[in-house]
Amino acid sequence: MAEGLFGAIAFSPSTGQAGSAWNNDTGTLAETEAYLQCGSEDCYTAVIFQQCAAIAVGDGNGMGFAADLSSSVAADTALANCAEYTSNCEIIASFCNEGY
Repeated sequence: MAEGLFGAIAFSPSTGQAGSAWNNDTGTLAETEAYLQCGSEDCYTAVIFQQCAAIAVGDGNGMGFAADLSSSVAADTALANCAEYTSNCEIIASFCNEGY
């Protein structure tokens, strides 16, 4: 399993873009990589996780994210969370650390 591996998703509310990182040795490394991948000054860490995660973005750059043992459950939850804030939500990133 992916014990000891970390992933992260960073999100920019101004651009609606996300940065992601996975299979990192620490949460801090994953967070830093996700922030750099996001590419905007207003990026912030949406989630740091050890299993799977997903992020959905909709109209007006509203978003939802989730972490779970399964990428499909994380994606479904991210879509549901996004739909609480906006419409036309779509998954823009969904992945797992190695072993999940």
